Amino acid sequence: MGFKNKEQASPDFLMFLLTLILVTVGLIMIYSASAILAHDRYGSSYYFFGRQLLWVLAGSAAMWVVSRADLESLRALAIPGLFMALFLMALVCVPGIGKTVGGAQRWFRLGPFSFQPSEVLKIALVFYLADSLERRRQTLSNLSGLFPYLVILGICMLLLEKQHDFGTAVLLALVTILLLFLAGIQWAFFLIPLSILVPVFIFLVESASYRMKRITAFLNPWEDPQGAGFQLIQSLIAVGNGGPLGVGLSNSSQKLFYLPAPHTDFIFAIIAEELGLWGAGTLVFLFAIFILRGFKVAAVWGQREGGMFLSLLAAGVTGMIGFQTLINLGVVTGILPTKGIPLPLISYGGSSMVFTLVSIGILFNISRGIKMPLSLTAGDGYGALGAS
Repeated sequence: MGFKNKEQASPDFLMFLLTLILVTVGLIMIYSASAILAHDRYGSSYYFFGRQLLWVLAGSAAMWVVSRADLESLRALAIPGLFMALFLMALVCVPGIGKTVGGAQRWFRLGPFSFQPSEVLKIALVFYLADSLERRRQTLSNLSGLFPYLVILGICMLLLEKQHDFGTAVLLALVTILLLFLAGIQWAFFLIPLSILVPVFIFLVESASYRMKRITAFLNPWEDPQGAGFQLIQSLIAVGNGGPLGVGLSNSSQKLFYLPAPHTDFIFAIIAEELGLWGAGTLVFLFAIFILRGFKVAAVWGQREGGMFLSLLAAGVTGMIGFQTLINLGVVTGILPTKGIPLPLISYGGSSMVFTLVSIGILFNISRGIKMPLSLTAGDGYGALGAS
């Protein structure tokens, strides 16, 4: 793994500060949301907090390594990395190898820890798209240039469907469309992937009874308050209980065995209940600044000659984190149907935490190659990220 000289010795300070704040808030809220459940189930209120802290430390080490790697040299691994990620995705579907949790076979078991290969696929796909779209930019003016990316996306969605991971399939589709747009594909060409993806998504929803139940629960959770609508109802109660100022840290009532697994995908509901509208709103604001900062890094590189690869890579990583955040917040507040998508840096989960920090390490790496003003609006505009 090579290293390269940077215009500045450290990554963008604002992005680093935001990451530190979000990780700290996540650890605090995981303990608050899970302490009673952990004590009841495992005899220690620190069970989930301690495991998450280990994942944060491991992810931080990986983030530091990635933040100093030579990304241009690593481009040679873009295609092999994608195929390795797809191989792991196929392997986890093999009976006896992948671990099944809640009816979904998505995990590898590594001793006391579980590992989700779809997290590897997220980074591998973004890296591949940034590399390929930069190299094949001239072909994007032709309709045939779109075909390889639709095939890759279709394979990813097929493997995710085998794992009953519809949320991640939607996430990868959104990021792929984002990067195709930023790379300069013609607007008219988007009608083709959309005309394929929309019917496919409708078919996937209608072909699985549990997905139809989620749609029904989303439209009217009170139709089945003890079944499919239970989790959403408890989440909305938690959000409503918080009011403007919240009930106070650690004082949530919904985490007392009402809201299932309150420290995982629905942790934002506990944050809204304990910290209120102001606390939840502040967290959303921090995520918004982080996402804007990531796109700012992408925009600056997009205006440099030869910077398209790093621009697309930064935009892809930022888009992945941003879309995941929006989907999670939409699910928790009842704006979107329920999906198993964690809130980045906040929700409990080892695979998600480690690979989110690795993704942020990529952003740190890219930001070290430029000098960023602290202001979000100062300096170069956002413009067209793919321009060079």
